[in-house]
Amino acid sequence: MSTYSRLKPGHILAQRWFARAALDAHADAYFQYLTERGYAWETVERYFRSVAHFVRWVSQQDVALCDLSETLVNRFLDGHLPHCRCAPRCRRYRVDARAALKHFLAMLGKVQTHLVPSVSASIAAELAGFERHLVEVRGLSDSTCTVRRRDVLEFLVDRFGTSTVRISKLGPADIVRFVMRRTHGLTPGSVRSVVLSLRSYFLFKASCGTPTTSLIAALPRVALWRLAGLPEVLTPVETGQLLNAFDRDSATGMRDFAITRCLLDLGLRRAEVAHLRLDDIDWRAGVLRIRGKGKRTDVVPLPRLTGQAIAAYLEHGRPQTTRREVFVRHRPPLNAAANVDIVRNAVRNAAERCGLQQRVRGTHIFRHTMACRMAQGGAPFKEIADLLRHRSLNTTTIYAKVDLPALRCVALPWPGRRP
Repeated sequence: MSTYSRLKPGHILAQRWFARAALDAHADAYFQYLTERGYAWETVERYFRSVAHFVRWVSQQDVALCDLSETLVNRFLDGHLPHCRCAPRCRRYRVDARAALKHFLAMLGKVQTHLVPSVSASIAAELAGFERHLVEVRGLSDSTCTVRRRDVLEFLVDRFGTSTVRISKLGPADIVRFVMRRTHGLTPGSVRSVVLSLRSYFLFKASCGTPTTSLIAALPRVALWRLAGLPEVLTPVETGQLLNAFDRDSATGMRDFAITRCLLDLGLRRAEVAHLRLDDIDWRAGVLRIRGKGKRTDVVPLPRLTGQAIAAYLEHGRPQTTRREVFVRHRPPLNAAANVDIVRNAVRNAAERCGLQQRVRGTHIFRHTMACRMAQGGAPFKEIADLLRHRSLNTTTIYAKVDLPALRCVALPWPGRRP
């Protein structure tokens, strides 16, 4: 008996569509793919019927299975699904179809697990070359490459659309217009990120022999002064409220509590928490190996409270999985590592439960809180820089501004004030 023969009689139409397209084997594989990732039977049925609908439509387009792509999926979602007249019982829900096809195409290995807008072959080739340059020549991290690629993609689509990319045809005015429109309403830091992406791309084109000096000169210089503001930090009372907002009797609560302790006690970045592996913890020595920015690996001490939170999660909350990451998903798709979004949402949800949602909008506030706590406790800046894994002490100097007792000792009296 095939796997999908267990479907209810009302779903026989979907079975016939798979069989008509000679995809019976893929139907069985798709069922296994979903069930192994912990999806409920009702969800498996919905996704199966959505994919069967897509399979039926593809068979009418005279498209071979090997030619499936995100472009074809977008045509189905945007063109066919809203006006479908295939059969009364076919699935026409865009949310289900998009999620179902994401898993189906990932199973086939044809596209990435997220669907991206289609671009011209010229832009796709340009982005592929640029990404190779960022990884092989510049040695940038995956997160930085993703940001650079996203900004350059928007620029190329804006300036060339579906035509061939010809950077030599652009002038400084084209660059100014795009930057002004793209960065309208953004913070100085976000504007600077877009400018750096374009600058990196133009330098790449210059290394390929395309003159880009005038284009680079047209990029604006962003006024972003160091030490201009104070880092946002949590007070001891707010920290206590946040740590008490976790349900530590549930598996998810234990995971999120351990994640927050790593952020608060060690000042880790969210990507560093998501990538933390079981092999990185040396319980006997009481140290933790961190894979940080720039492909660096550092060893930091493991505080007792942090170790207890991680141990409690591993012993009582972590589900059965073959993953080597410390923190994993608790909802389908199972047997997957917790990504940076799960790390961020862990603290956001806790902050909302205790009324701190306006204060805790991301994870970096914990890094600032730990550094400021150390500075106010009299720790040398070299120790703070080492724990935060800063390459330069200049990056750590901003925390001197929050050590108010030390600042009072060096502040001059106000002119005209009586002694």
